[in-house]
Amino acid sequence: MCNPVAYAALTVASAVQSYRTDKARAQNVNQQTQERGEDLRDEAIYKDNSLIRQRETKEDQLIEKKVKLQEDSLKKKGEVRLALFEKGISGNVFDSLIGDVERQEGKASNIIDENFDNYMLGMSQDRLAWNRRFTNQTNNLPRAYKPSFTSYAIEGATNISTLYMNNAAPKTPSASSSNSINFNPDGST
Repeated sequence: MCNPVAYAALTVASAVQSYRTDKARAQNVNQQTQERGEDLRDEAIYKDNSLIRQRETKEDQLIEKKVKLQEDSLKKKGEVRLALFEKGISGNVFDSLIGDVERQEGKASNIIDENFDNYMLGMSQDRLAWNRRFTNQTNNLPRAYKPSFTSYAIEGATNISTLYMNNAAPKTPSASSSNSINFNPDGST
């Protein structure tokens, strides 16, 4: 059988060591979580900037297409005007042919605008999806709470008191005690 005082001292030391170990583990987990969270925030910023640059590139391409479309339309109008002028055609036929060129330009412009709007809608949905992905990754990072020393102290005290209760001899009533029960009718034991 071990010495109860030594057991109590070892139990207290063990509780303190367990507390320190768990506290250090919690601090380590939280530090790693914070570092990973910062990395995820940086990745999210870089990804969003990348998507913004893609959008700006697409806008520049749209502007180029529109400018080219207007140049082609002006060129076609000029060719039609020159051809009709050389032939001496004017009036409704002239207006009709110029109107056809303008309608073709408008139709092509609408198609470019529609494609651009669809691209922008898809791009905004991609940005939202990436945002959700990074948010979910950040929210799913492990977190540890600093342990309370109270629970370790209670556990140690419980172990010590259990040892003392198990090792203490039970008290037996003495024969001369006034609480003894006499079974003989004459009062003798």
